[in-house]
Amino acid sequence: MPDSSEGPKNSELKNCIADEKSNCIVCELNGKLICVVNRQFANRFLVGNVTYRILALAIFVFSGLLIKHWWMLISYAIILPLTFLVIELRLLCSHCPFYEKEGKCLKCWALRGMPKLWKYRPGPATKTEKTVMLIFGTFIDVFPLVGSIWGIIHFALNATNNLFAGIGLIVITILFLIVAAYFSKILLGNACKKCANFSCSMNKVPKEIVKKFLEQNPKMKKAWINAGWKDE
Repeated sequence: MPDSSEGPKNSELKNCIADEKSNCIVCELNGKLICVVNRQFANRFLVGNVTYRILALAIFVFSGLLIKHWWMLISYAIILPLTFLVIELRLLCSHCPFYEKEGKCLKCWALRGMPKLWKYRPGPATKTEKTVMLIFGTFIDVFPLVGSIWGIIHFALNATNNLFAGIGLIVITILFLIVAAYFSKILLGNACKKCANFSCSMNKVPKEIVKKFLEQNPKMKKAWINAGWKDE
């Protein structure tokens, strides 16, 4: 929340999350939204995310050893960085209030350190943007299970062909599912209920909180109204 001594002009220049003069402690939304990055929480998310992706790649390696083809590993290795470095930044992150913070890299709790290749867009994501993001997000999150199931079935039918790869795939899959459960708890059980990126399909912030946040940020509210959002 911007310091009241700055007047309304200051709040129109940047949203309160990006404004270094904001006095978040006295804001009525303090604790209801993730407006300030908690490094401990951000580090937990980073560790979970990186571990998830490493295990996913390992699944495709062991599955490839079993099935004798590598198209799943190659496609995942290409689409994964493309999603995080280009697609998600453009379709989702560029709408997030954290994106307006100064600097060439993101300073948020989720994709901290990613390069800001696009301009900040205060309005909400379009249905097309959400759909495309959902497709890519589903692929990088769920496709490893396809590789795992395919590999395990192949191993069950040909157990003597590559015992090392089969056992390795089973162990990696178990670890993957454990990390996925941990990751889901961080997101769906906590972050998604307080995330300030209201455009995300996974966002669970109550509508009244969204409304109060937009009331405090006229520039962002104007962009949302112009996009069809109704102030009810």
